[in-house]
Amino acid sequence: MACFNDPTSNSEAMLQAVRGYYELGMNEDAWEELRSVEKNFPATPAIIQMKLLLFLKDEEWSDALVLSEELRRMEPQNGAGFIHGAYCLHELSRTDDALRLLEKAPESVRDEAIYHYNKGCYQAAIGDVETARSCLQKSFDIDKSLVDVARKDPDLAALQGAL
Repeated sequence: MACFNDPTSNSEAMLQAVRGYYELGMNEDAWEELRSVEKNFPATPAIIQMKLLLFLKDEEWSDALVLSEELRRMEPQNGAGFIHGAYCLHELSRTDDALRLLEKAPESVRDEAIYHYNKGCYQAAIGDVETARSCLQKSFDIDKSLVDVARKDPDLAALQGAL
């Protein structure tokens, strides 16, 4: 049972507020709340991941990439550092590096639809359409809702007729 003076439960409650603002698209409020969290609590993987998500939403790819590296160091088995880091690399026009980073992801991540979806996007971006199709099919087998996402994804323009 958590006690009222437990710093972990306090930081989690504050992070919930950050997440709420983030999910509502209220980034300025989310950043303000996050600054308060960072001022009052040591950096934890949960705090770093929330900050990373805010940077991604703001399309601050380089800042997000740095945080994804920190998250991978703190929690090497957490797939978020790999998935988000690879996405940043791709957005920074470093798609080959993004693919290499995904290959280093822990085995547990390789069962996730987003792993295969992103890998398919990156393969399509470098022109390997057959591998891209295979990766995307794996992602669709895991999460059928990604078919609709793929049909609108500009990274998959070369495959639009096949989706």
